[in-house]
Amino acid sequence: MNSDFLFIKILPSKISFLRFILEGYDHLAILTVIESKEGLAKLNFFKNEKELIMEILKDLKSLFCIEFIKGSNKV
Repeated sequence: MNSDFLFIKILPSKISFLRFILEGYDHLAILTVIESKEGLAKLNFFKNEKELIMEILKDLKSLFCIEFIKGSNKV
């Protein structure tokens, strides 16, 4: 299986929440914090899970701001 990734920026106070959600989906993605004070994180996942991850992130955008960082592999 091939892997893929996204860089995102969220409120630092929401990093743990997002990690909890992703882990709740049977460890769908691995969230790595790049810069905690800025809320910059990297999501690593299998390519075949990208559609589900994007759906989850879209739903979460109604709760808090999620910014996709340019240069990431966002569709």
